[in-house]
This record gives sequence, structure tokens and C-alpha cells, in this order.
Amino acid sequence: MDNNLQQVVAGFKAYLKQEKKKGRQAVPKSASQETTPKSSTRAAATGRAEAVGQLCQQFADCQNCLLGRTRKKLVFGEGDPDARLMFIGEGPGFDEDQTGRPFIGKAGQLLTKAIETTINLRREEVYIGNIVKCHPMKNPDTPEMRGNDRPPSTEEMAACLPIITRQIEIINPEIICLLGRTATQAILKSNEGLHQLRNQFHTLNFGGKDLQFIATVHPASCLYDPSNKKYIWEDFKKIRDFLKKTS
Repeated sequence: MDNNLQQVVAGFKAYLKQEKKKGRQAVPKSASQETTPKSSTRAAATGRAEAVGQLCQQFADCQNCLLGRTRKKLVFGEGDPDARLMFIGEGPGFDEDQTGRPFIGKAGQLLTKAIETTINLRREEVYIGNIVKCHPMKNPDTPEMRGNDRPPSTEEMAACLPIITRQIEIINPEIICLLGRTATQAILKSNEGLHQLRNQFHTLNFGGKDLQFIATVHPASCLYDPSNKKYIWEDFKKIRDFLKKTS
């Protein structure tokens, strides 16, 4: 095989690999066949982005629970509204309350690194949110104090559950990773411990569609006990393999 032919074959193989990642199963036979899937995909992504934006505006001034009175900023969620993978934690902390962005403190940095190195996705390619959208504080009178975090109460999560439920329905990811015991028990509606619920897939119906869920430890727990990192790595590899099978 001469060099030119080798280059053509190599280029074609690279093209097929790229198209497979996009979910295309066959090479288009015509320009019209090529255009239609891209147009419908763009329309779906645009529709999801608009729906997520409208939902955020709807709850921008939410006062459905007492957390709304003490927050600095609503932390609605961020990422690709057309994501195949979604993460759900329990609630914003100090850094998130200051910026309005989820998982950007030390725990968030660990999460980002794990996503990129284990699942081989960029943070921008996933969607990240929390059960509650406002910072639960031990002492609401000292919002500028670090280490003032606490888990959200049952009542606070119940007030916010319709929002995260709607986010799940709009984004419609292929798999959702629940971060920590609080988020896991709230979404799975289970009283079992985290280590009884992790290391396996759970199927739940949202918006009339069955979605896959997997639970793992909260990244913040790894800051206190680095040995917990092994659980995140194990569970994220399951996510990586799941996405490979469904691509």
C-alpha cells in the first residue's frame, strides 16, 4: 500500500471513529441524509437549553423554604443541557453560595479531576447540580464564615425536589451519578446506607423514561479521608464503561 492510500485509509478510519462517538451508525449516502440528523440534534439541544434557562428564571427568587432568606446566590446548576451524564450533590457550600456555581471549591476541584481522568469527559460536557439550590448553614447569621455547612433538612429537600426533578426530565441524561448519602437517599427514596446502594445501577422513571442512576461517595469526604477516593474511581469507571457501551 503506497503512502497516499495509507493516509486516505487512516483518515477514513479517524472519520468513522469520530462519527461513532456522535452516535451515527452508518455513513450518510447523501447531503440531505447528512444534514437532517445534525439539524434535529441541534434543535433538541437548543430546546433543552431554553427549557433549563426558563426553569432557572422561574425559581430565581425562590422562597419555598427558609434557605431562600439566607442565601447569597441561588446555585441552580451548570453544564451541557444535552449531557449524557449528570451529577447531583446535596447542596451548595460557601464557595458555591458566593459565586452561584456548583462544585467549585476543593471538593469540586476533586470532582472535576475525577471526571476528566477517569470518565474522560470535560466538566463542560456534563451537567452538575444539587438537591437544594441554596446554601444550608449551621448558623445563618454568619454567612461569611467558612465551615458553616450542614446537610439540608428533609423539609428543605422536599421544597427543592420539584426543581431537580424537572432538571432531570429536561436534560434526560443516559446516566446520573448521585454524590453522597444525602442525595442518594433523597433521589432513590431509600433509607439504606450509601455503601449498600453504591457499586450498582438503579433504574428510576423520570418524565416517562427509565434512567440509570449510580451512587458514590461525596467528593468532600475524600478531603477528610483520602482513602474514599478509591470508591469514586471504582464508580466512575463503571460510568465510563456504561457510556462506552451506549455510544
